[in-house]
Amino acid sequence: MATFDLYNSDKVEQSGVESSIEITGLKPNTQYDDYGLAYAGKSAKTPLSFKTATQPVTGVSLDKATLSLETGKTATLKATVAPTDATNKGLNWASTDEAIATVDNNGKVAGVKVGEATAVATTDDGGKTAEAKITVTEKLADPEPTE
Repeated sequence: MATFDLYNSDKVEQSGVESSIEITGLKPNTQYDDYGLAYAGKSAKTPLSFKTATQPVTGVSLDKATLSLETGKTATLKATVAPTDATNKGLNWASTDEAIATVDNNGKVAGVKVGEATAVATTDDGGKTAEAKITVTEKLADPEPTE
């Protein structure tokens, strides 16, 4: 069986490798043009250019499952897309009832009126979702100043 030397920018990265060659430490969705392949111990290299595959999203989670806030107040939900090296980490945010609570594109929730709604984060890649129950309560009156 033939063995090969794998070069990266004219430097031997792997030597005496039997096929198939596995290259580790590459980033998803990235073009690599500086590799070369030669029979082990030979100097004549064949240029090797390739693009790695995208890393699909496998899930999304929120930092809170529930959130309580008063009317007129805001709080921010933080979403974490998995895996950490997913190629497209884009999210869309929505509220199940914008008359109760709104959610902007950054996960900022605003209490509109008393009631319950759900904030939903949906990944652009794969449509994975995570939800948080939002409870909006009446804003407490400011205390009367005392003299």
